[in-house]
Amino acid sequence: MERFKGSLASYGLTLLMPAFFDALGVSGTLRVERGAVRRQFFLRDGYLVGESSSDPREHLGQVLARLRILDAARAATAFEASEAARVPLGTFLVERGLVERTRLLEAMEHKAREALFDCYGWQSGEVEFIPGLPPPPNRVVELPRLGLKELHRDARTRLREWTVFWTLFAGPGTTFTVRREFVVETAAAEEQQLLRLAEQGRTLGELLAASNEGAVHAARWVVRLYRRGALSPRKAAVAEAGTAPGLAEMLAQARSLVEAGRYEEAVAVAAQALERAPIPEAHALYREAEVRLTVALADEVLALDGRLRFEPLPRPLPPSLTADDLYLHAKLRGSRSVREVLRNAAMGELAAYRALRRLMAAGVARVNTEQESSTSGGPARTNPYGLPVVVV
Repeated sequence: MERFKGSLASYGLTLLMPAFFDALGVSGTLRVERGAVRRQFFLRDGYLVGESSSDPREHLGQVLARLRILDAARAATAFEASEAARVPLGTFLVERGLVERTRLLEAMEHKAREALFDCYGWQSGEVEFIPGLPPPPNRVVELPRLGLKELHRDARTRLREWTVFWTLFAGPGTTFTVRREFVVETAAAEEQQLLRLAEQGRTLGELLAASNEGAVHAARWVVRLYRRGALSPRKAAVAEAGTAPGLAEMLAQARSLVEAGRYEEAVAVAAQALERAPIPEAHALYREAEVRLTVALADEVLALDGRLRFEPLPRPLPPSLTADDLYLHAKLRGSRSVREVLRNAAMGELAAYRALRRLMAAGVARVNTEQESSTSGGPARTNPYGLPVVVV
């Protein structure tokens, strides 16, 4: 491909990216810039092989801390030491044994994916493609190849998610009324933090900026709290079922699904109704279906605790795995409890459980036999890739 430069207002990544994965063997640097943030994505033979960002929130040390691969204090100390030694941070962490190479690659992949996904939502700024790649820095740990087609698929899914989000809420200046009677006693720490901020009159923009895991995770928590009726936009008028075409039918369908024990479908229908208007009955149906679904999943999730083994990710990555699946994989590898991770996943316990099932179908996670679980005595090892396996 030839050199290209244009405005994101006319040439967004949703439009441009197919040209990069439809063409054969594209190599070069894709630069995307808006305001003070400048990101570069390095492409080789049609794959993403590197990424850099000027945004300090996207520093590798912060990503490692968010994924609980390395605590924040040690990450800061390691960064200072790597700067003094003039060694890239990733290389320094691996060479000093502070982070396993496989965990570092997971963090680097997550960092690159999230940076690219964010750029899909930019409607202003500049985009430029420069053919050819600069030589990599000495001793750098390189990002494994990431398929552009799969990244484009996940980025479009994320973009649709944000479209729904901003349909629900008027803008970043939105404030909320809090109804704690609709919050379960076992609410996650992220939920409690968002509720406290909302009670203080903080805006939606401030709520999104408050999450240690990033805006998309905060947005997912906000949406779930809204669907339960725990967070209500202050300027939104409460609607009646008969005020919008089709709402009464959707509520009747959700009620029938709950009565039939089809809780997963009931949650989806109630959520669709709430995208159109904040209807009290829809909130109530959503809460009931979500609670019953969580109870229905509890036994199966409990049966997995302590028996799951997580293999290092194969290369290239299976196309069936989404960005959320890979994020969950990283979180599970750093946790002692499957139940805890699924219960506290911003995507929701059901979505997290589905992601876990996809990891199992791809062979990245597998269930130990009872004998293996009783004799493991600690983190086991296998060597399909010559790398450690984590038992959770």
